[in-house]
This record gives sequence, structure tokens and C-alpha cells, in this order.
Amino acid sequence: MAISNPDNSLFDGSNPPIPEIVHAQLAAIGQKFTPKQFKELYQRICDLYELKAKIFAEEIAAMAEEIHIQPKIGWDLVSLKITIGPNILPTVTAVLDSPDGKRITSEASGYSSTDAICSVITEVTQIPVFLKDFEFHTIIGGLNSLGQVNATTEYHNQQVRTTACSIDILEAIAKAYLTAINIVLDRINQQLE
Repeated sequence: MAISNPDNSLFDGSNPPIPEIVHAQLAAIGQKFTPKQFKELYQRICDLYELKAKIFAEEIAAMAEEIHIQPKIGWDLVSLKITIGPNILPTVTAVLDSPDGKRITSEASGYSSTDAICSVITEVTQIPVFLKDFEFHTIIGGLNSLGQVNATTEYHNQQVRTTACSIDILEAIAKAYLTAINIVLDRINQQLE
């Protein structure tokens, strides 16, 4: 989905993000957020604003969608370090925060960077989710556009569909995969209650 007018940004160099406009955008798309969810969204908008000069309403809507589907408790991605290149087996070092607050660092390799990302996250979380399919598209176009990954995963013959945003495709894949794991973890916890 591309915007027809690239000069139609919501925030830019002369108009930095302000909470009132973000609240208005959420109301316009019909999203109701808890104060914690809003704080996370606003922080992500401010972080994105530091990386690129213009932020569009569509990018805010994509980030809001991602935050809205997140379970209340789960794993958080802290960082990824990816090594790829000709004649090199892709390797990923990931740092994750566990649901109980422990920071865990692990490394895994795979046949592709996506395979390595999924392998390291599965290794840390111990929840084997199978990535069936994913697609990546930019929200507005351009080199620094926010991109969105829509992923379909499977856990014990049940499909889990997730979405995640980043200006980096590999980070978006990791976040979408981790969100699927968090949804599975949430379902398991609900069954145990």
C-alpha cells in the first residue's frame, strides 16, 4: 500500500511527534489502547522519528496493529546480530528478554538468514513454531520506509498469523516470528489456568 503523495507526512522535521496527534490517529483507525500500549507506540514513533525525517499515518497504523496483537506477557527482542555473505553459513546472535525478566543471549546458524533467525529464537524460547510463509512490503516506499512482515506460522497443526514492522526486513521477520511464539505461549498459559 503506497501513499500517492510522498509530501503528506504526519510528522516531519518541523512537526515532531506529539501525543495528541497520535491519539487522534488511533481514534481515526478505531484502535483503543491501554496506557501501556500507547506508551509503547509513542516510544516507537519517537524512535522511528530519530531514524527518518518523515512519518506517515499509514506507518503509525501498521505499528499500532503490531502492538495491538501482542499478548500481555511474552518474550521481547533486544537485539540481533546477523553475519551473512558469500560462502558463509548465515549466523544470528540474538538477545531476548524472557517473560520472567531474564536476558538470554544465544547464537544459531541456518541455511538462510531467515532460517538462522527462527532457529535462534526457537532455541532460546524452546517453543518450536514452524514458519510456513511470510511476505514483506514497504508501507510507503523509499529507502527508509517502514516495512511490514505478515507471517503465517504453525504450532501443533494450528496456524498463527502475525504482523511486525521495522525499517529492516530481518528485524521485522524476527519480531513477527517472536510474536507468534508469544501468542502460542499465551494460549498454553490459558489452557493451564
